[in-house]
Amino acid sequence: MIGSLLLAVCTFGALLYGFLVWNFGHWRRRGVREPRALPLLGSFPNMVWPRQHFTMDMRDLYMKYRESDSYIGTYLLRSPKLLLLEPRLVYEVFVSAFRHFEDNDAARMVDTGKDVLVCCNPFVLLGNEWRQQRAIFSSLLTNGRIRTTHAIMQRVCRDLCDFIGRESLKGEPQDGMDLGLRFTGDSLFDCVLGIQARCFSDSPLPVIRHNREMSNENPGLAIAGALNGLFPRLPRWLRPKIFPRSYDRFFGDLIQQAFRLRRGQHQERNDFINHLLALKREHGLTEPQLTSHAMTFMFDGLDTTSSTISHCLLLLGRYPECQQRLCEELDKASPTKELPDLDALNDLPYLSACFNESLRIYPAGGWASKTCTEAYKLQGSHHSQPLQMLPGDNIMIPIYGLHHDPQFYPEPEEFRPERFLDGGLKRYKQMGVFLGFGNGPRQCVGMRLGLAQAKAALAAIVQRFEVRVNPRTADGLELDPYIFVGCHKGGIWLDFVARQV
Repeated sequence: MIGSLLLAVCTFGALLYGFLVWNFGHWRRRGVREPRALPLLGSFPNMVWPRQHFTMDMRDLYMKYRESDSYIGTYLLRSPKLLLLEPRLVYEVFVSAFRHFEDNDAARMVDTGKDVLVCCNPFVLLGNEWRQQRAIFSSLLTNGRIRTTHAIMQRVCRDLCDFIGRESLKGEPQDGMDLGLRFTGDSLFDCVLGIQARCFSDSPLPVIRHNREMSNENPGLAIAGALNGLFPRLPRWLRPKIFPRSYDRFFGDLIQQAFRLRRGQHQERNDFINHLLALKREHGLTEPQLTSHAMTFMFDGLDTTSSTISHCLLLLGRYPECQQRLCEELDKASPTKELPDLDALNDLPYLSACFNESLRIYPAGGWASKTCTEAYKLQGSHHSQPLQMLPGDNIMIPIYGLHHDPQFYPEPEEFRPERFLDGGLKRYKQMGVFLGFGNGPRQCVGMRLGLAQAKAALAAIVQRFEVRVNPRTADGLELDPYIFVGCHKGGIWLDFVARQV
C-alpha cells in the first residue's frame, strides 16, 4: 500500500516537473541565448516569490546581457517570451514594424464576455476589433473636448488644494497616492460622466475603495496572470473573471445613471458623455459597448495618472531646486497664481520635463508585452543571422530597465528634468528608450487627457504649496513588490507648506 502511494506521488511529481519545464529550450532551439530558468518560477522568480518587484528581474537580465545580445529567451512561469534588449529593435516593434506586432499580450488574459466593462477597451482587443474600437474611442479625445474639460479641472484643482490646506492643519503627513486618486477620481467622473464624485468631501463616492479592490486586492487578476504564464494557449472560456463583481456593479450602475440623466435633460454640450451618446446612434453601439467606452476612461486613467502625480510630487519634494524652478516657470505664466489655461500649461517646457522625468523613474507600467501577428525577421546588431518571428510569438520589453540604463540616462536614479528639454522627449522615444505611454499606433489612447489632468494637478499644488517629503517615506526608489502598477515601496508621505501670496 505504502509502495503504491509512493509510486503515485513520484509519478505525479515527475509529471508535474515535466509539465513545468516542457517549454524550456524553446528559444535555444531557435538559436537564441536562453539564461537558466527555474521550474514554476521561470525567468522572473519574484513574480511568484516577491522579494522585490518582478520588473527588477527583467531589469537585471537586461543589464546583464544588453552588451552581448540584442534579445534573450525567457519564460514567464513556463510561457516563452523573447526579452528585447536592443532599443532599436524596441522602436521597430512598436513603430516601424508595427503591423507585424499589432496585438498586446494582455488580450490573452481577458474574457470580454465575462468582463463586459472592458469589452471595447482597445488595450485588450485584437486585430480588426482593436482598430474599430480605437477609432471610435479616439474620436472622443479631440482637442476641443479636452479643452472643455479644463474648466472642470480648474474647479477640481481648487478643491484639491483646499483639501490639502485643511489636512495640513492636522499636522500629519498626507498620503500622496491617496491625493492622486482623489484628484483623478473627481476629475474623471465630472469630465466624462458629469457626476461629482465628492472625493474631497466627508461623504465621497467610494471610488478609491473600489479602485484599490481592483488594483491592489484582486485575486482574479493574480489568477489570470498565473494561468497565462502556465497555460499560454488557454481557451477564452477557461479564463477567469478579472473584475470584482462589486466593481462591475458600482461603475456600471453609475455610468448607466449618467446616461439616463443626460438623455432626460436633452442637453447639447461638447463633452464626452454627449459624444458617447452620439456615437451610440452613429455606430449602433449596444448599451454594454457604450458603458465599456465610458469605462475605458476610468480603467486607463485612475491608477496611471494618479501614480504619476504622486511620484512627481515625491521627486519634486526630494529636489527642492527643481521644485523652485518649476514654481518660477508657473509664476511667470500666471502671476495671479490662477491655474494657467490648457494651452498655456502645454507650453510650459519645464513642467512637461518634470512630468516625463518622473514617468521615466517611476513608469506606471514597468514592462510591455507584444504578440507577433505576421511573420517578421528581427535583425539584432549582436547577431549574425536574423531571428524569424512567427505569428503567436510573444515579446517582452523591459521598460524599467531601459528607463534606468546609465548608457542613455547618466546617473539614472537622479531626478533631472532637463534631460527632456530641447527635444529630449522626441529623441528618447525615437531611440526606443522612453516608453512612458508606450509608442506607435498602440500607445496609450488616453494620453492627452492624462497629461492634461496631471499637469493641472501638479501646477495647482506647486503654485500654492511647497512640497516636502515626510521622514515616513522610505529613501531610494524601491518599488512595492505586492502592487502590480509600479509604486514607491512604503507609500509616499508628504508635507505641504503654504506659499506666501
